[in-house]
Amino acid sequence: MVKEIITTSEPNVLREHLGSLLQVKNLVVLLGSGASFHLGSPKTRDLTNEQVLGLIKEAGGEPTEEHQALLATINPTDSGDLEKLLNGLQLASSLATQSGQDSVTLGSGVDAKSYPKNLVDGLRQQINRALAEACRLPKTGKQLDPPFDADPLLAHRTFLSRIIRSRRVNLPRPQVFTTNYDLVIESALDQLGYPYIDGFSGTVDRRLNLAFYGLDFHRVETTTQSVLARAEGALYLHKVHGSLNWRSSSDKDRLTGLESLEVKHTTAFLEDDQLVLIYPTSAKEGDTLAYPYSDLLRLLGDAVQQEDTAVIVVGYGFADPHINRLLLRSLATNSALNVLVADPFAVLEDADITSLTSDSLQQQLSDLDVTPKKTAIAALATTTDSRISVLTGEHGKFTELARLLPGSSQLGDTPTAVTALIEALEQAARGGSLPAPGSGAQ
Repeated sequence: MVKEIITTSEPNVLREHLGSLLQVKNLVVLLGSGASFHLGSPKTRDLTNEQVLGLIKEAGGEPTEEHQALLATINPTDSGDLEKLLNGLQLASSLATQSGQDSVTLGSGVDAKSYPKNLVDGLRQQINRALAEACRLPKTGKQLDPPFDADPLLAHRTFLSRIIRSRRVNLPRPQVFTTNYDLVIESALDQLGYPYIDGFSGTVDRRLNLAFYGLDFHRVETTTQSVLARAEGALYLHKVHGSLNWRSSSDKDRLTGLESLEVKHTTAFLEDDQLVLIYPTSAKEGDTLAYPYSDLLRLLGDAVQQEDTAVIVVGYGFADPHINRLLLRSLATNSALNVLVADPFAVLEDADITSLTSDSLQQQLSDLDVTPKKTAIAALATTTDSRISVLTGEHGKFTELARLLPGSSQLGDTPTAVTALIEALEQAARGGSLPAPGSGAQ
């Protein structure tokens, strides 16, 4: 249903709807790769072979002529989807292993050619590494569009600060779930100075301990150690597909000597087989059955089953069946669930969006003279379920949604001013002079 055509600088109806979602008892946020597109998050579909090779080279890989020939064989249309490419390479390697061969024949007819299994595995590993490396955001040296060229994390800070600060203090913490590997959310929260629980315990040796999601932050009177109140400005963060700073480790328990799989934080650069990530292949749904992904997805399933719950979905294209099932089953069984999906491109063609006018308000999408795309999000937009809202067009971008969220001030701008003040004071401490009033430090 089209609830509002945003043509003014003050989309009040949408702001009111967003404001009501922020005040529900349980707020769940699901962020996908689209939330990082403005920071250079990698494109994974409709890639030419040359673009795939470019990703590999940017990650420090050195694809050989044999790798290029293999890529051309497995992607003959020169319009690749990284998930399909990785699937094909994984299946080719598995076929060689299953048949006890050290090579596999690909192609048909006179174009058929035998490729060594280690070459197939090598190209797959290089693409995996390239994908992981491309998710280290924001990328050094990459020119971003204003205002993110000067302040890359502005939109994330604004979004996170508003979903936290706009809620009543007596409501449960927001729960953020993301399929992204990047560390943008953590970096934005660090800049804001907001505490968050990400399921890890420890300080030097940080280990994933899901029991920590049952903890919270409270303010304590330092002299009496009495609890005063729940601390403000905190949330729970769940990275359901892993993270660039997670690594797997097999450790033995000190008391029992039993060996178990551990997930730890690391600051070191890791080989791709050490990273705790779910790569985009057909095996990813099976991967979610393993630790820690199954436990993190269980927490998502629990979160969307609670009464008086709103789910804000941004940048997620509904390409993961294991997540889709959780959301759709919850809609079927939880009458107190409301869902807002924001996506700029998945519902209508650009020409159809520009053809809409204020006369389209409050009409069913099916009654308008437009043809929705054949996507999962377009299907959600055409449903008559009043609990589902879809925001598309320019305002469906993460950067625009962050700006549209209700907030009394530009909270996302605060750390920049504070940083400027700290730098000015440090300069004075080193013997320099403070900048003149109005010169930037406030």
